[in-house]
Amino acid sequence: MNASTQTNALRPTLVRASAGTGKTYQLTARLLRILLQDSPPETILATTFTRKAAGEILDRVLLVLSKAGDDNDDDALQQLRDQVGVPTLNHQTCRQLLHKILRNIHRLRICTLDSLFTQLARSFPFELNLPPAWQLTDEIQEMWIQEQAISNVVSMLNPSEMTTILTMLGKGEIKRSIQRELMQVIDTAYSIQRRSEQEVWHKLVVPKRPEQKDLTRVAGELRQAEAKQKTVKAKLQKLADVTETGDFKTLTDETLIVNIAKARRTGEDVKFGRSVLPDGLDEALDVVYAAVRTEVLSLLSAQNEATGKVLAAYDFHVNQLKQATRVLGFEDVAVRLANLFAKVDHASLTNRMDGAIDHVLLDEFQDTSPAQWQVLRPLAMHACDTAAAERDGSSWQTARSFFCVGDTKQAIYGWRGGVAEIFDAVTDEIAGITESEQNVSFRSSPDIIEFVNTLFSNLVRHPMATEGDVKNPADKSAHEAESIRKFAKQFPPHAANSKSLAGYVQIETSHTVKDGDKAANDDACFNDAAKRIAEIHKQSPHKSIGVLTRTNGAVAQLIMRLEALDIEVSQEGGNPLTDSAAVETVLSALMMAEHPGDGRWRFHVEQTLMVVDPSLNENTIRMRVERDGIAQTVEYLAGKLAANCNARDTLRLKQLTRLAIAYENNPGPRLRDFVRLVREKRVERPQRAPVRVMTVHQSKGLEFDVVVLPQLDGPLTRSSGNCVADMKSLSEPPSGITRYIGQTHWHFLDRRWQLAFGGQGASSMTEALCLLYVAITRAKQALYIIVQPSKKKDFQVKTAASLIYHALGCDADPTADNETLYCSGNPDWYKNDKGPAKRGVAESEPVKHVEIRFAHTSSSSRQSANRQPSLRQH
Repeated sequence: MNASTQTNALRPTLVRASAGTGKTYQLTARLLRILLQDSPPETILATTFTRKAAGEILDRVLLVLSKAGDDNDDDALQQLRDQVGVPTLNHQTCRQLLHKILRNIHRLRICTLDSLFTQLARSFPFELNLPPAWQLTDEIQEMWIQEQAISNVVSMLNPSEMTTILTMLGKGEIKRSIQRELMQVIDTAYSIQRRSEQEVWHKLVVPKRPEQKDLTRVAGELRQAEAKQKTVKAKLQKLADVTETGDFKTLTDETLIVNIAKARRTGEDVKFGRSVLPDGLDEALDVVYAAVRTEVLSLLSAQNEATGKVLAAYDFHVNQLKQATRVLGFEDVAVRLANLFAKVDHASLTNRMDGAIDHVLLDEFQDTSPAQWQVLRPLAMHACDTAAAERDGSSWQTARSFFCVGDTKQAIYGWRGGVAEIFDAVTDEIAGITESEQNVSFRSSPDIIEFVNTLFSNLVRHPMATEGDVKNPADKSAHEAESIRKFAKQFPPHAANSKSLAGYVQIETSHTVKDGDKAANDDACFNDAAKRIAEIHKQSPHKSIGVLTRTNGAVAQLIMRLEALDIEVSQEGGNPLTDSAAVETVLSALMMAEHPGDGRWRFHVEQTLMVVDPSLNENTIRMRVERDGIAQTVEYLAGKLAANCNARDTLRLKQLTRLAIAYENNPGPRLRDFVRLVREKRVERPQRAPVRVMTVHQSKGLEFDVVVLPQLDGPLTRSSGNCVADMKSLSEPPSGITRYIGQTHWHFLDRRWQLAFGGQGASSMTEALCLLYVAITRAKQALYIIVQPSKKKDFQVKTAASLIYHALGCDADPTADNETLYCSGNPDWYKNDKGPAKRGVAESEPVKHVEIRFAHTSSSSRQSANRQPSLRQH
């Protein structure tokens, strides 16, 4: 390969790859091209977000080379030639490269970001102030340290200081639970604030309150105003009373105050309802509005000040605890590295890491957080500086390169810091980077792809897309509408690589429970979904079925219903072991020993364990714990229950025993610490099963022959959170942070903060659309969506179900039970994978029909499973 060819092959590249279009294939091809140029393995870095993905990349490299190195497999060699763009590649070269990689596999960095950051941190222990022999925490240990730090914060302050801070945190109200209030502040604000100084909480400007003499004068003007309508007269009298007493807090939600802000923004007259206020009151109304605005922003500023103090104290205590216990969370490592890498030069990095990283490949780049990009940025900038490599005398075999791949439509990890806008940061900060798109799906059938195109290209059909005043930065609905329009406008048309793969899409409603509440109708929808899944599995037992939900609670609900229908199911991501009654019994026994005076635990144990073994009581259990430890005690109690458990509960008891064994390596002082660990830690029930139930987040990177979506009726967007950051760029820490206030009060903020609040609302809407895109594009052949009947004929609600209904242009009755709202493709898709059923039309023309059908499914009684008598580990 000549120099010019290599220059083109390794120039800085950013790939926007849609779902199923071969992101891993492209990254593997790039990695192979680099290796084929004899680049030393230690100069290459390839990162992704999961160990499974990292292992898959390495597996593909080794497998492709081993096949291409076989002298009898010319097809594999030709495929590799096409993949890497090297037509002269031969079998011997592939074998030699394979042997080289295997000999140096410990030097090849194909890893997760967690692993990379841990390696980097160990290279800078003194600069990062790391404790000796430190380890990473898990989520449970992190929570315990967090709670201890909060307890230390509380104990540090005297009662008067704590009362003042809590009053400020709660905008004048003291909450009943101090611990809970502080925990909420930490959860929502600490991760955003920790890369900034405490001064970021003082960036909100509070206007000066009008002079008292002006307020007195305004009160008189309002009383003397002559209004024709009694309601207007009464409202002006109320304003006058408040202006005299100074209790402006009572006016913060007043409609007339909102109307004043609207009138000043639009240049119209101030109205109360349909009535125009008397002439000559404009200046008086402005004074009242200014006083109310000062009141609102003063409370918000005080809340910000208190939050900054709490976070500063918490940061001190949590770092002290982690230094003392020699542990760090992954976010701790990322933040410390980000602060260091913002100041350190690349030469120092190279020396400390025992060599330069010349080739950087980043997978799933849309999930990268700003702090993570700060760490990766110096490595990326060095890898992109190919001109410097030439000046340094480097040959083309060791040229630098940068490659990142991702999809902003799959950015669903905003809750953990990932931001889709990170793509723009790369293109802005790296000069000469080449962008490309991949929109041909190698996963989904043409019917699935057509559905995806129709849905996301027509999002603007929903009324949400036209709501709000685009000229009003304080209108949250306008920001959300803009994000919907932007998503639809930027959505690239997808295409299916396999034109003959049969597919089917169906949207149906569940049945409703007469006079039932939300929980009852949720249950009805889950019951119908379980029956639909059982029907699909019976029709096509060899097909994989992915059941995707929005919450972990729904995962447990669906697993229970599917098992009751005798469907073998695998749970991904995990739920706490307390989804088993047998585990709850063991935990009750431990709690009884911990709190012998609490009758709740004794009653539970008397009805279960003591029936099996009457000799068990709080004393015998406590003595066994002290003598044998928690692990052996848990195994003993579980063994007592095993003979009366089904297979599912038996597995959960085995997992409880394993958890107890692991817990004994670092036990807490009380039994309740272990009980709490069990109640909070998620544990998978892995097994090979055709039906897999998981959340949409856990399905990222997976694919299924069939996808079933039974939970699309909740609010489309989540709460915007309790703090908002004003960031000039993703490469810099926030320049200002404030606590969140409701949308009805945004008009009190200045334009800078209105845009920051609106941007957060738009990001939440975009993430909701990404979540829907990820869920739908997991399907290879069939997609079944089960929604609850709407209470409104026009189905104008802010849910994913409503969004789909309007985008598809459905005209079926969404309020009817057991109705098929939409279907397209071949309903017998599972019978013949070669193509859709013949219906008198060309294959390229989608076969569509609309019918309404809802299948009522009653709850089935749970079937007992096979018994397993023993729990002992062998």
